Amino acid sequence: MDAQELYRQGVTAIREQNDLARGRDLLVQALKLDPHNDMAWLWLARTTSDPARRLELVERALRANPASEAARKLRAELLAEQRPAPPPVATPEPTPSAVLPPAWTPPTPVAQPTSSVIRPLQRKTVDEPVTPAEKERIAHLMDRAEIYREAGDIEDAIALWVEVLAIRVDHEQALRNAAGHLWKLRYWHDAQELMQRAIDAGTRVPTVYLTAIDMAERQNDGIWARELRERVATLPVADEQLVVKVADYYLARHQPSVAHGFLERALEVHPHMPAALVKLGDLRQESGDRVEASRLYERAARTGARGETRKEIDKKLGSYVPVLTDRERGSVWLAVREAVGIAGLYVLLGWQDARLDLLALGPRRWLGVLVSLLGGYLVVTATSSPQQRPLAGWLGGAVPPPRNPADGPALPAPGRALEEPTALPMLPSSVRYGLGVAGVVLLGLAGALVLYYTLGWVGDNRPPYLPW
Repeated sequence: MDAQELYRQGVTAIREQNDLARGRDLLVQALKLDPHNDMAWLWLARTTSDPARRLELVERALRANPASEAARKLRAELLAEQRPAPPPVATPEPTPSAVLPPAWTPPTPVAQPTSSVIRPLQRKTVDEPVTPAEKERIAHLMDRAEIYREAGDIEDAIALWVEVLAIRVDHEQALRNAAGHLWKLRYWHDAQELMQRAIDAGTRVPTVYLTAIDMAERQNDGIWARELRERVATLPVADEQLVVKVADYYLARHQPSVAHGFLERALEVHPHMPAALVKLGDLRQESGDRVEASRLYERAARTGARGETRKEIDKKLGSYVPVLTDRERGSVWLAVREAVGIAGLYVLLGWQDARLDLLALGPRRWLGVLVSLLGGYLVVTATSSPQQRPLAGWLGGAVPPPRNPADGPALPAPGRALEEPTALPMLPSSVRYGLGVAGVVLLGLAGALVLYYTLGWVGDNRPPYLPW
């Protein structure tokens, strides 16, 4: 739809339908396409009851057509309502400052201008709700800024975007537009100050940090770039999307070492970010460290990730063997869980011995189940969990010597997990042997308690071919 059609529809909405809101929207769209339509400015003035706003719009109509009698007359009426003194003679070509007092007066561009452009800003971020009046004001300012930008009045547009930032310090579109145009005009310090104020206010908008880092690197300001990366990595509230985007930013610039260091720092502060763990695992895989990549993927899987992230983790783990870490080696719960499985088998045996009546198990069979739990735990400890904390240390265990790197990479046996170096003590062989024997004896005793009916029936009804 062209500008003229939008204008006609806007006038119809105001004049015939009395729909000021729709008329205003249509006229704003028409003026974006053709800012020199003086009649559109005058009709837009009819959509507001604010005298100052109406005067601004009338001034814009005069800028578009200084010979407009309707605009001159309405301007004189508005000025007369504001002050009793006679209105000043309208100049043939009003300057932009007559339309909107700018937030700043642009100086002559120099190599490094000082930060005199930016007003003091509030600290309200996108995480904080705005009032309805503030929301309406932001929309109003953004519409006007867009009109000025389309008309080539970049200075006025910047002033309006800065006014938006005075309401919401990290408004993404206003910040991007204001900082971007300030940077193009070589007001570098002013653009950086806008970004820094949003960051100081605690914004979590990813593009703010990415743009600020880009500005710092364009200025060869490595110190500020490092400070920004540290700020992202140590945000009190973990923002995984932001962390991954910053890492991708450096990867796109062919700086994998910087991305690697940044991800490691972020995971030190927030160790349970699955997407960041996967990203770091990908970097380790690309560098040839498959063992560490596998460990990182398994860490990501243990965070409880869901949705697409979980599917990606499972896909990556499909080409890796599991990694046995000190977390699994030292876990008492994992050993108890295996022992509970053994005890469950004894419950089934007791249920069968009680003629499939769970309520008829009786104290003796339940005692056998408890004995099987203890016996199973001892057997599991002796065989697959000899490094439980703190049991292994209490019973005189020692940390196994590190593997000799000269032996080559540690490859797991088929069906076994890949073991990373350990720092936990392991039970001595003699203690493991003793625990294993004790566990087997207890399991035998538990079987006698659980199957006492079956064993008694066999004893009373032995086959005739047995010699006893």
